[in-house]
Amino acid sequence: MTLPPLPDRPLDICVYGIGAIGGVIGAHLTRAAGTGDIGRVTLVARGAQYAALRDHGLRLRHPDGEIETLDVTVTDRPEDLPPQDVVITALKGHQIPPLAGTLSSLLAPHGRILPVVNGVPWWYPLPDGQGGTKGADEVDPGGVLWSTIGRDRAIGTIAYLGASTPEPGLISYDISGYLDLGRLEGEDRSDVTRIAALLESSGWLIRQTRPFVDALWTKMMSNCSLNAVSAITRTPNGTNLAAKPLYDFTAAIMEEVRAIATAEGATIEMSTEKRLALALRNPAFKTSTLQDLEKGRPLEIEPIFAAAAAVGHARGVPCPMLDLAVEILRHVDRAHQSS
Repeated sequence: MTLPPLPDRPLDICVYGIGAIGGVIGAHLTRAAGTGDIGRVTLVARGAQYAALRDHGLRLRHPDGEIETLDVTVTDRPEDLPPQDVVITALKGHQIPPLAGTLSSLLAPHGRILPVVNGVPWWYPLPDGQGGTKGADEVDPGGVLWSTIGRDRAIGTIAYLGASTPEPGLISYDISGYLDLGRLEGEDRSDVTRIAALLESSGWLIRQTRPFVDALWTKMMSNCSLNAVSAITRTPNGTNLAAKPLYDFTAAIMEEVRAIATAEGATIEMSTEKRLALALRNPAFKTSTLQDLEKGRPLEIEPIFAAAAAVGHARGVPCPMLDLAVEILRHVDRAHQSS
């Protein structure tokens, strides 16, 4: 599919989902709205978060502790917005499929979507068994996103930062970081280059790792291991990694994901030992999965852990430790949701 090019004017941008990551992205873009290549910026939130943003603005607590308050354009009715040039979704993987129709209608015919997810993105192609490709069922049940929005519209987006939402309207930017944007090899990158420059102008550090699968599976190696073990034990990384059996369990999952990445033609340059050492530098840090568990939210088991395992199974890569983590997490989530 050949998409129309992005228009030669400032681009209207919608950030859909103003949680921790979406709040940081939305704050940067709001601050730069109406300058350079950035047109109107609209945030989509719901419930108490929407009410707080509407009534009091977005409060962003920076890593140094300073709190900045930004007036934002926010709505809880995305269907009322005009077609958008760029839509950035900062939603949990399981939240996106039910919004396929809404997101498709929100995009202009030339529009691009940047799904910021912690797991395997819904646009990531896997063999469909009939000579074609499809998204992983764990991320895109029934292929609704694939067929409604189309994978050609999607620009891969990975967030490397630490953030949390202590209360409605307050986004705590705990660990400063960057966004990594890209497409798969052989795909046109002109829209990636333009949107990367736009985000840089709003204050973001942007990387464009090539091939993009390297960035994707490097992030997956961390998420599938550190997030899983922290949710299973309900304790931060530092506590887990101080116990050798849990250190070994975490490392084993990392090595399995490394093998899956190799089967996908990706290279994870960082060694498992170095990644674990980096995690120990911030021992009190709570992964997003642990944060979800503590706040009573459903866990992103299928989009992150089960989808990664599904890629491994599709490529014939054994991943027994990851499979074990998936099954334990499903039991943890069922018990947590029924309590």
